[in-house]
Amino acid sequence: MLQYKSKNYKEDRMEYNTINTIIETPEQVSELLISLTGIDIYKQTRKNEYVEHRALLCYILRNKLDMRWHSIARFVKSKGKSYDHATAIYANKMYPIYKQSNFDYYDKLESQFIVKSQIEYSQISKLEVTQKKYETLQKDYFKAIEELSKYKGGYTKNEKQYRTLKEEQRTMYDERAALVLKSFEWKQNNSEYEVINCAT
Repeated sequence: MLQYKSKNYKEDRMEYNTINTIIETPEQVSELLISLTGIDIYKQTRKNEYVEHRALLCYILRNKLDMRWHSIARFVKSKGKSYDHATAIYANKMYPIYKQSNFDYYDKLESQFIVKSQIEYSQISKLEVTQKKYETLQKDYFKAIEELSKYKGGYTKNEKQYRTLKEEQRTMYDERAALVLKSFEWKQNNSEYEVINCAT
């Protein structure tokens, strides 16, 4: 593995986070990383210094902000870099290897990211799924309301009276209604005759 000298990463010109700013969002992580290194991590290139710093970004987002892989990929994509969750997983896995090749540099750089997440980023995907389910249910609800509005007849006299019954009375009613419905089914089956051809 190629080992870079400190100046390749602009270490001598880094403005370290001496005030110990608490970082709370992926946006802040991204901005601090770019400002410390001077490297545009979202540039469409596979040069080692860019790949390694993107890996550091993934490592911090995953291990300090507890973001899910898909959320990390979406964040990087939102910055104009093509990225997917598999790339984020691979970058996170490779970061310790990159760090070994230039340990002092990455250790010092990594220490600048003091993270306190106010949002549970691990919950973002679950929230998105829940939101989609909500939107689907909302559509179904409005569709049902529309269908009901077409039904102008309203409830029958029996249906209205059923709603005033006590639980025990409803149970008895349901049992008797089930027998009546079964009888309709029996009558329908008996009215259908099967034609049998016999050889004479």
